[in-house]
Amino acid sequence: MSLDVFFAVAVRPWLWVTAVGAMFALAPRLWWKRRPYLPIPDREVVGWRKATAYGSSSTNMTAEDVVSYLTWRRTNTV
Repeated sequence: MSLDVFFAVAVRPWLWVTAVGAMFALAPRLWWKRRPYLPIPDREVVGWRKATAYGSSSTNMTAEDVVSYLTWRRTNTV
């Protein structure tokens, strides 16, 4: 994650819980049993998500796209 994405979410406190939920949703199973013991999203899953969104897994996500996704996730999840 780039710093511009981090700061774009950091200045929107209403998206913090949603961002943490998305991070855990994308984290691999049993993430707490492997180093670095953090719920870091799986690279393959993120690559697949980028490929379906942008047409290529090597495209970098923009801060606006991440904020847009989190806003959508916040309003469309129960």
